[in-house]
Amino acid sequence: MSIQDHDDLWGPPPDHRRDRLTVAFVTSLVALAMDVSVREIASRRRSTLAATRARQTAIYLTHVTLGWSLGRVAMAFSRDRTTASHAVRMVEDLRDDPGFDSHLTDLESCIRQAPGPRPLGA
Repeated sequence: MSIQDHDDLWGPPPDHRRDRLTVAFVTSLVALAMDVSVREIASRRRSTLAATRARQTAIYLTHVTLGWSLGRVAMAFSRDRTTASHAVRMVEDLRDDPGFDSHLTDLESCIRQAPGPRPLGA
C-alpha cells in the first residue's frame, strides 16, 4: 500500500496550522460567551472552574460541531485524547440543564454559520 493509497483510505492528513486557527476561533467564541479569557481557557496550569468548564465546552464544540475525532481535537488543543474524551462526557452531562443546552445550541449555530476557507484568488 502506497502513501497515496493510505491518504485515499483515511482522507487527507489534517492541516495542523488550520486546525489551530479553527481552535482559536472556537476558543474565542466560547471565551466571549462564557466571560472567560482565552488565556485562561488555553492555560496548562490549574484553573478556575469557569475556565475549566469553558475549555471543556470548546473541546466539546470542536468535536461535535465540526465532527473532528477526539485525537484530532486533543492535538489541536495540546491535550491528551483522554482529556478530550473526559471534556466531551462532562459537557454532555451538562446538557441536561435546559439553560446550558440552549446556550450550547446557540454556540453550535454560530460555529456552523462561520465561513469556511476561501480559495486563493477568490
